[in-house]
Amino acid sequence: MDILLLQASALNLPSSKRASVVIYDGTQDLGLWRPPGPDRDLWDAYGDALPAVLEKEQKRLPKRRLDLGGVLRLHPGKVHCDFLIWVASRPAHGETEAAPAPSLEVIQDIARRAIEFVAEHDVVRVAFGALGRGKNEAPAADRMAAIVRAVAAYKEACFAAERPTHIEEVIVCDPSSANVAKAKRMVERLARTGYVEPAPVAQKSSAAPKARSVKSSSGTASGARKRGPARLSADDIASARVRSKAYDRARSYREGEWLIHPSFGVGQVQLVKPDRMIAVLFETGEEKTMIHER
Repeated sequence: MDILLLQASALNLPSSKRASVVIYDGTQDLGLWRPPGPDRDLWDAYGDALPAVLEKEQKRLPKRRLDLGGVLRLHPGKVHCDFLIWVASRPAHGETEAAPAPSLEVIQDIARRAIEFVAEHDVVRVAFGALGRGKNEAPAADRMAAIVRAVAAYKEACFAAERPTHIEEVIVCDPSSANVAKAKRMVERLARTGYVEPAPVAQKSSAAPKARSVKSSSGTASGARKRGPARLSADDIASARVRSKAYDRARSYREGEWLIHPSFGVGQVQLVKPDRMIAVLFETGEEKTMIHER
């Protein structure tokens, strides 16, 4: 599972990065800001039906509210995704005053809950905005970094338990290039402190990594491990580029089989793992764990 920090709105991603699921945080009672505040972006992207949809869903909830951290699946409206996730990050707004924005600790917790919920639905790509907007909100870069922490922790837990993540890519978005750049620097610092391992760089490298890596170059945080120079020969890569078919997660792959991934290029299956997973060595020298037969 890769993590990408992207300058974009999670509600309006470019077509090449269309997410199966968009995760949005709001109040426990599904109430919108009064007067319209940060929820205006969601309202504009979703369409005029949003208040009625939320009111209908709210009436179905026990006690007409979610628990803090509770997750609800919504119809996406006009948002370009398969479904929308509403995760409760704050109490209901008052009549005249908005509820306070959640802390970074709450943001990290709700992001983890949301990603665990989404993983049960076998989706390929998930998009987060910078959760936690609102009154007295933390800086956007800090909120983005909190989401990355949550996703990285989930990925490491899956790795330790030897189970698949079921998600190929998580995108953490903000429309501001300055916020995205700052968030990337924060993630790199987190990597250096040992929370997640930093990406290998083109300089002198010391000992082999002890944990799965998180890569921030070009905004990507990746579970791939570098293996030094590519072991795939140039002739084999060139031949496979012509003969091989595009990677298809629904297909069954065998060891030695070649494929072409839209992001990683030409690859060869090195190992067929349990739980319908395969280890693929790509032309870049990176080895990634992919899903198949789904």
